Amino acid sequence: MNNYILALNCGSSSLKFTLFMIVEHNKLEHNLSGIVEEIGNVEKSRLKFELNDEKTIRDMRLSNHRDALEAVFNVFEEFNIQKNDIKSIGHRVVHGGTKYNQSILIDQQVLNTIEELIPIAPLHNPPNLLGIKVAMEVMGDVPQVAIFDTAFHGTLPEYAFRYAIPEQWYKEFGVRTYGFHGTSHMYVSKRAASIIGKPYDTFNGITAHLGNGCSLAKIQNGKSVDTSMGFTPLEGVIMGTRSGDIDPAIISHVVNNLMVKEGIQHEEAFDIVMNALNKESGLKALGKTNMMQDIRKKAESGDVQAELVISIYAYRIAKYIGAYWATLDGCDTLIFTAGLGENEGYVRKKIASFLPNIGIEIDDEKNAIRKEEIQIGQSKSHGLKVMVIPTDEEIVIAYDAFYLGHLKKRLPDKYPFE
Repeated sequence: MNNYILALNCGSSSLKFTLFMIVEHNKLEHNLSGIVEEIGNVEKSRLKFELNDEKTIRDMRLSNHRDALEAVFNVFEEFNIQKNDIKSIGHRVVHGGTKYNQSILIDQQVLNTIEELIPIAPLHNPPNLLGIKVAMEVMGDVPQVAIFDTAFHGTLPEYAFRYAIPEQWYKEFGVRTYGFHGTSHMYVSKRAASIIGKPYDTFNGITAHLGNGCSLAKIQNGKSVDTSMGFTPLEGVIMGTRSGDIDPAIISHVVNNLMVKEGIQHEEAFDIVMNALNKESGLKALGKTNMMQDIRKKAESGDVQAELVISIYAYRIAKYIGAYWATLDGCDTLIFTAGLGENEGYVRKKIASFLPNIGIEIDDEKNAIRKEEIQIGQSKSHGLKVMVIPTDEEIVIAYDAFYLGHLKKRLPDKYPFE
């Protein structure tokens, strides 16, 4: 009989899952993964899963997350995997605040803390918490572990995480840089150190997680010491639908104009602006789509406006890379990851072109390869390697659940994937 670890990522209307088999030498092997979509919308809800490169889609009437999780377990049973074969469950939780700088076995106190953090993570922590509670109901005493997006950035020094704002905002309202995508930044930086044969506690690098959400991190001696996302995931570089950095005065300017032009109240105008900055900005605003591949195809065919959109996007990213590179005492690697970072060689090369002082030379043949661990370029003058490393947040979630939940041990100093 095989034993398994389950990694869950619960959204407001979705449930992503990845099942890992426990194999020899305390290693985990990917087994089955998928997603339940449109939970609560019973006319459109469906379950997708992939096993042995074979994809299956099933339309199902799923009115809530409990129904969704039970549907997932029913799929497992089809492949002779029972609930009692699952020895621990790891949950992605977006916000751990300042309390958690690593994953933790979930108890009532942890649940309370995740709930207390809802005011500063209103879009993410509620569904994450719901997923945990549903899993606890369905699975009884099976250990549950929380893996926080913010945890890896818990090592940011105060000079990096503080804003120049009134002290009350910081001390009473918790306004500071938290950073996100931490699990991804940690995974790819550990893989990079392993690939180049350098001990992680001496590794310096810059990680660029570029997907629909984008963030960069500055890694010094194996620790995150700066990151582009801040108090919320809205800060930083341009993203799929998020604006990234803007002058804060723009908000009141547009709110006032909307109130006059549309004849609406301040609260409604403010909500419109914040929704636009999060969901109608970024590539979607500049290029009329948040799909970079569509913008890139237009640019390759000679579309001047599409080329400008890519340049705007790439330049903002290059500015962060340049700042991080200049403030590191040597930089081993620049790492691109996530959907856009792993697949869009045209954009990677454009980013490199905005960093002439680093002198990055891109190998066009290698840069055209998608979704593989590969070195695509280097700076001969500065010893910097440019790499693409596909991220695997789920394997980190699973290993943390395996060690903390199943083995009842502390997290490893070195993960099996390093």
